[in-house]
Parts: sequence; C-alpha cells; structure tokens
Amino acid sequence: MSFTHNENSLDPRPRTLKSTRSALNNVTNTTVAQEAKTVNSGARSLGKALRTARSRLQNAKTAGSLIPQVRRENVGQEISSNSNSNNVNDTTCSNTASSVKSSNTSNLDTTSESTPSDLDKENVDPFVSKLPSIEEEQQLSQSQSLSSSNEALNYTENQTMLKDSDYSSVIQTEAHHNSLQQEQRQMQHHSTELLEPITDVSKKRPISTVVEQEEPKKFKVCAKGTEYEWEDLDAEDVNDPFMVSEYVTDIFEYLHKLEIMTLPNRHDLYKHSNIRQNRDILVNWMVKIHNKFGLLPETLYLSLNIMDRFLCKELVQLEKLQLVGTACLFIASKYEEVYSPSVKHFAYETDGACDEDEIREGEKFILKTLEFNLNYPNPMNFLRRISKADDYDIQSRTLAKYLLEISIVDFRFIGVLPSLCAATSMFLSRKMLGKGKWDGNLIHYSGGYTREELAPVCNMVMDYLVQPVVHDEFFKKYASRKFMKASVISRQWAKKVVAHGYDIMTLHETSE
Repeated sequence: MSFTHNENSLDPRPRTLKSTRSALNNVTNTTVAQEAKTVNSGARSLGKALRTARSRLQNAKTAGSLIPQVRRENVGQEISSNSNSNNVNDTTCSNTASSVKSSNTSNLDTTSESTPSDLDKENVDPFVSKLPSIEEEQQLSQSQSLSSSNEALNYTENQTMLKDSDYSSVIQTEAHHNSLQQEQRQMQHHSTELLEPITDVSKKRPISTVVEQEEPKKFKVCAKGTEYEWEDLDAEDVNDPFMVSEYVTDIFEYLHKLEIMTLPNRHDLYKHSNIRQNRDILVNWMVKIHNKFGLLPETLYLSLNIMDRFLCKELVQLEKLQLVGTACLFIASKYEEVYSPSVKHFAYETDGACDEDEIREGEKFILKTLEFNLNYPNPMNFLRRISKADDYDIQSRTLAKYLLEISIVDFRFIGVLPSLCAATSMFLSRKMLGKGKWDGNLIHYSGGYTREELAPVCNMVMDYLVQPVVHDEFFKKYASRKFMKASVISRQWAKKVVAHGYDIMTLHETSE
C-alpha cells in the first residue's frame, strides 16, 4: 500500500482556477486590442483633419497673395502730401466696412435658411412635394459654389482694404496692375500670332526641307557668250568630308588645266607604221587583261594615256608593242590599285612574249621618258561630277561609262579633252533614256560645255556605234549583266536613230 497523497486527484479546484484565469486573460487581451484600434483610428482621423486644415490655410494664403498690395513707402508719401483726403477716406472706409458686415450677415442668414431644406431632402415625402431633377441639383450646386467663392473673395478684398490706410492709392494700384496685365496679354497674343505659321510649317514639312534653305539660282556666261542658270549643288555636301565641297571648284579648275598638259597629240603617232590597226589590237588585249584581273576603270584610262604619250615621244618596233602595253598597265595598277597584281601575273598573261625582267626594264624606261609625270585627270572624275547634276541616276551613269570608254578605245578620239568626252557620254546616255534637255546645271557641272560644243563629239560616238564591232573584248565586257548590257542597248538605239533620220542634238526636246 502506498500512502502518498495526490492533490490533483483529490482536489478539483486547481483545474477550475486555471480555466478561469485563461478566460480572464483572453478577455483582457481582446479589450486591450480593441482599445488600441480605437486609439489608432482616432489618431488617424485627427491627422487627416490637421492636414485638411493646413491645406485650407495655404489656399487662403495664396488667394490673399494674389490680391495686389500697396507698398508702405508710397502710402506714407501720399498720407504726408494729402492729409485732407485721409478724413474722407476714413469715412468711406467705415461705410464700406458697415456695408460688408451687413452683406456678410445677410449672406449668413440666407445660407442658414437654405441649409435645413437641403439637409432634409432625404426626409421629404416624394408623393407630397416634387423633388428637383439631377440637372437642377447640379445647377444649384454650381451656383452655390460660385456664390461662396465670390463671397470669400469679396470678404478678403474688403479686409485688405480696411487694413490699408489709403483707399484711393489701392484703387490706383489695382487699375495700374490691371492695365499691365492687359498689355502683357496683348503682347503674348501678338507673339503667338507671329509664331503660329512658323511652327505649323515646321511640323508639316519633313526634316530635309526644314534644314535646306532655298537659295537664289546663279547665272554664268560660257566662253561663247551664252548665259545659263545653275544651282549650287555642292552646298548639300557641306557635312560630308569626303566630298570636299569647300575645295571642289579649285580641284576641277586644276584638272581642266592639267588635261591640256597631259593630252597626247594624234599626229605624233602617225610616225609608227600601221599604228591605228596595231593600237586597236593592243587596246582590245589590254581591256581583256584589265577585266580578267578585276581592276578599277581608272587603271585602264591611266594605262592608255601613259601608252599614248610614250608612243608620241618614242618610236617602238612592232614586236615590242605588247611589252609597252603590259608595262603601262603594270605602272597604272601600281598607281591606282590598293592591291596590284605582281609582275609574274602580267608575264604569264603575255604567253611568253615578255618575261619579268623585260617588264621591269620597260617600266623604268617609260617613267624616265615621261619624267615620272603621271598626273592625269581621269575622265571618271569628270563623269562623277556631271552625275551630281543628273541626281546620280545609275542607268544613265552606266550607259555613260560605256560611251566614255569608247573615247579611249577608238583611235579617232586621241587629242579630245577627257572632260568633253565625259560631257558627251552623259549627254547621249540621257538621250537614250528619253530625258530632258541639256539644262544649266548640266552645263555648269560638265565644265561649261554647251550643246553646240558637244555636237561634233556626239557624231563621232554615233559613227562608232553604227559601225561593226571592232573591239570584241570591249563589247563583251559591257554586254554582261554587270553593266546592264550597255553595249547592246547603245548599238540598237543608235541604229534606230540613224535609220529614222532623227537629229541627235534635238531629240526629246520638242515638247519642252
């Protein structure tokens, strides 16, 4: 038997005490939480009320600051100078104060009378009295808000007037302030009227037309005395450093002088026996090598100019004529190309007629004969210059390249200026495409060549196009798609023009 005393099993009071204590704690916790919530909600409502009161005070301050105030210095001066007027002003001020008080009391009475009716709208029986519509309620609320705002402004103005010592000076300053505001509004309205057309134009026009400025056209007289009108197209390239618009006129003036100095004389070539046929064969082979290596067109023009100038000074045997052409093409490729073919490639293309040492010796001899003068005004430079006046049309420019290359291939064009050949090629290419006449811009940017000056060279080109093909490689080169089959199109067009008996110089100009 165990005699231990177990209190929990005998006495049931501890369990009841614990349950009552936990219940009391829960009740106290809930009440404390509710009291805290009420305190927090009350604090939030007080904060909102304070914020609204501050915002109303600030609005009242701003409304009061908008009213024009009188400086104390001016008031003191006027009080000292006009002492008699103060008594009259005091009486007027007292009268205005009494009127303001009476108006304010009347307004308060009206508002107090109208408020209960507005507040008791919910308790009105709709069957007994007619309720106003929504539109009428909106009109009433607007009128009440306007009247309250006007009353507040009148009240503030009257208070400021009562505070001021001189009522007449206040009226004068207000009138002056109103006149200044009216003048400022008139000036702003006048400025907006002036600026409106400019802003509208800048919005509607594209960027390019806004940047560009219409400049008056310029006039120039040719050597023969004909006057023509032209535009300054170089002004568009002011921001392009590669176009060197600042120096372009000086550059082409120098090139026009240089083309006369580097022009070969055709009569000096007749000292060679059968030079015309031999030259055609050699030029046809050089065009083939040039096209095979994929060289620049400037390289071919320079090589043929070097060859013609050398043949004008030196008498060359027939078996050495291919060596001269190879050496000239080698010199020109070194001068114009970034990566020129080596001597081995040129020697290989001669099929053993020239070796590498002979090409090097021929290069030295040619450069010594010409005194290392390779300053040749390339015809492609003049063609690019005229293309500016033709809006850089690729079709007319490709046809012009073919016609321009005729001038270095055909023997009859030796002694003709490169700038004149370039102008003729552009003139004929435009005729093929049915374009307009030779206008002032084309005359100016071609170097001043008129239609009368181009006529003899145009006839020479037409004769070459009508005759059978002499330079096969040259014809095949421009018959490819790369050059838009310029040789085929040009020959077909020339044969049609001659067959119908059209005047090439006045073609496509009758309608203008």
